[in-house]
Amino acid sequence: MSTRIFLIGGSSGGHAFPLAAVAKELQKESESQNQNIELILMGDNKGYLTEVSRQYKIPFLRVLSGKLRSYRGIKIILDLIKLPLGFLQSVFYMWLYMPDIVFSKGAYDAVPPLLAARLFFIPVVIHESDSIPGQVNTWSAKFAKKIFVSFEEAYGYFPAKRTELVGNPVRKDLLEGDKERSMKSFGLNNSKPIILFMGGSQGASAINKIVLLSLVKMSYKYQIIHQCGQDKAKEVQEQVDFMLKEGENTYAPSVRSNYRLYPYFNADQMKLAYAASDIVVSRAGAGSLFEIALLGKPAIIVPIKNSPSNHQLKNAMEISKFGATIIEEHNLTTNLLINAVDNVLSKKEELASRIKAFAKPEAAKIIAQKLLAMA
Repeated sequence: MSTRIFLIGGSSGGHAFPLAAVAKELQKESESQNQNIELILMGDNKGYLTEVSRQYKIPFLRVLSGKLRSYRGIKIILDLIKLPLGFLQSVFYMWLYMPDIVFSKGAYDAVPPLLAARLFFIPVVIHESDSIPGQVNTWSAKFAKKIFVSFEEAYGYFPAKRTELVGNPVRKDLLEGDKERSMKSFGLNNSKPIILFMGGSQGASAINKIVLLSLVKMSYKYQIIHQCGQDKAKEVQEQVDFMLKEGENTYAPSVRSNYRLYPYFNADQMKLAYAASDIVVSRAGAGSLFEIALLGKPAIIVPIKNSPSNHQLKNAMEISKFGATIIEEHNLTTNLLINAVDNVLSKKEELASRIKAFAKPEAAKIIAQKLLAMA
């Protein structure tokens, strides 16, 4: 008889990639314990969850969900329709599969499945990535059997007896990248330092804006890999094309030679981008921070100023204790960015060593072991 585990969460990389890391460890642990398991992903049919489903060959169940918005409009009407429909779908799937345990990363996509799990008295385990919990995890913690957190600061928001600090689950295959092969895959070389700018799966407007403003100057000093976000890709590409046309007889050859633009990275591309880079400039999503730390990449962190409860600044403050540089959006200028990059590059080895101490590489393994024990 197999143990059936539902993995649920939002469609962004911040939810999907930790679920992938936990799924991988669940597969490993079940094999080592000679235990049969059945994993099923559950969420909205968009974003990175479908990629995780394909990569790890995990069945995917689509459930409609809506966001509780603070403004009026057609979207809130559609969301109010989606929520009850998603709940009915979730009730059906829970009844049909009757999982032994549900593991949730939060997000509004998780609300209908969590309600259905509670209806059937199915044990729920949650993980909070950020230093300040989101609304869904704050709510589901009231009935969760176990609560895992990434940051020590988040610990105080949950019942102490059911809460455990483990860090954020990170895919270990990110460690497999080879620098030489990775540079070649991007058409880059050892002639200049390689800076990786990451806007996250949805794109970070502040990072995209400063890259474009600084691109000409940076292209003479560095090689740049820029992940701008799928939703922002068309806009960014149009601006780059305009710049190249304007500077055809001056700076355009330097930009073409030293700049690489990507809407998003799949799992293999992400591994290669990290391996190729000397330093990383990123927003302060927990997933990115723990990946950067695991890989020992010196980092410049630009927290999103309008993140819920300002959790990105709180996240950034935590990793800054381990040598990461913080630049807040309102301070972000070309000269400040280039000076910060030069400063980090001058202490690259020292900062790489310091930031590794922030990592918690066994987070996914600990969660997997405890899920199997509780199922």
